[in-house]
Amino acid sequence: MRETRLVAIVTLLAAGISSVATSFGIYATSERFLVSSFNRLVLEVLPGWFVSTFIQVLGDLALELSMLFSGAILSVVVGAVAVGGYRLGASIRPSSRELAGTVLAVALVFVVTYPVVGAASAVVLPAIVGGAVVAGFDLALTSNEPTGDVRSDRRVVVQAVGAVAAYNVVAHGLGFVRRSQTRRSERELQGQATRREAEHLVAEANDAGIDADGIKPLISEIGEFYRVDINPTPPTVDADAWNLSVTGLVDEELELEYDDIRGYETINQYKAIRCLSDGIDGEQLDTAVWTGCRMGDVLEDAGVQEDGEYAMVRGVDDYFYSIPLEDLADSLLAFGMNGMELPAGHGYPVRLLVPDRWGKLHVKWLTDVEIVGEEAGGYWEERGWNGMGPVNAVTKVDRINRPDDGRIQLVGHAYAGARGVEAVELSIDGGDSWEEATLSEPLPDPDTTRQWRYEIDPSADDPDSYDVYARTIDGEGTVQPEERTDPYPDGATGWAQRTVRRQ
Repeated sequence: MRETRLVAIVTLLAAGISSVATSFGIYATSERFLVSSFNRLVLEVLPGWFVSTFIQVLGDLALELSMLFSGAILSVVVGAVAVGGYRLGASIRPSSRELAGTVLAVALVFVVTYPVVGAASAVVLPAIVGGAVVAGFDLALTSNEPTGDVRSDRRVVVQAVGAVAAYNVVAHGLGFVRRSQTRRSERELQGQATRREAEHLVAEANDAGIDADGIKPLISEIGEFYRVDINPTPPTVDADAWNLSVTGLVDEELELEYDDIRGYETINQYKAIRCLSDGIDGEQLDTAVWTGCRMGDVLEDAGVQEDGEYAMVRGVDDYFYSIPLEDLADSLLAFGMNGMELPAGHGYPVRLLVPDRWGKLHVKWLTDVEIVGEEAGGYWEERGWNGMGPVNAVTKVDRINRPDDGRIQLVGHAYAGARGVEAVELSIDGGDSWEEATLSEPLPDPDTTRQWRYEIDPSADDPDSYDVYARTIDGEGTVQPEERTDPYPDGATGWAQRTVRRQ
């Protein structure tokens, strides 16, 4: 009994692994590979939080491990179907057990794998191989047994396993040779997983927000995200013809195509962008989930020389800026936004996102990064603007709500760059006294906004109106400056102010 069970398990695994190996040998990791197709289906049904955690914990290994895991599952399932089909066919037509068993095994494997791939031609040969392996084991084990009993001769089993192993070595070898031709498909699969993670991060941020009428969401929809360009209309860039050059004071100059950028480790991160021209009561501040790769990884491949201290970055629209190298190394080369492909208006195919800096440095439609030894200004510097340092803290008042119970509710959002928002304080007596507002939960990346809510419960002794001020305290304990200034040339400062009537 034990020998019979062992042979059944070996046969099952041999059939399943051989079917998957056949698919790999023919299609490598393209979309018609059984495992790739299965992974695509799995990604659509797995919870977003699981996909996000898996990617964040394992990074580049996530795709490789998921392929191995999916391959193992498919091997067992296909093998079990092949063995079950063979035995059923053999029992139905004992007089021609090999033919009947093989035909039914192939048919059932085809039926099981076809919905996964969605292409009949892609599963015919793997199904035939799965059925043939089961038939081969059966023939080898029963060749000298007219009664059909399984032989216990381990030597025959070892020979059969050896033949299957040799076949699998060849099939896998062919797949690995062809894998370089299907890297794009792998990146698309990785992109699907990353998209699911980004969608989860958007949903997670929405769950962390404050429920209040008129409050600006923590993550802005793409169509609502502000835009400031030097162009009347966004440039049209063909990703297939686009490339990013990394030149200047580097050991090796790079010419990276779009697929090359997508080939680096992909990450998702929350980040807000605030325009230097945004006033205290302006609307040029939004947050999104951005998908891309680390600029530092690209610079590492290029090898920055010791005298390289700045980078001149340029876009296809001739927009340019020189950025300190330390800021550039921490930047993101973004090609996705809120789980979608980066829109044309936001810099497709690739834009730069610099942490803790004004939006003017986040060059869109990026084409050139030249490592230089000195600071060389930028587009808006030539027009009198400054603002090369960290973004100023700001407190925005989104709406004043008046619930039916007589309370007055003020809601808004605050931002303090990568320093994060520690608290938002409000004064209803012109700045003589202050109270903390209720804040939304902080997002994992501090370079983002936080929502706030503050409520006034009027009494008969209160004045007819309140002189309301709002200010932010950043993560370093610095209080937002009181003095109110215009955006030009260093960015707006000052407390938000409203006069609110009691009734």
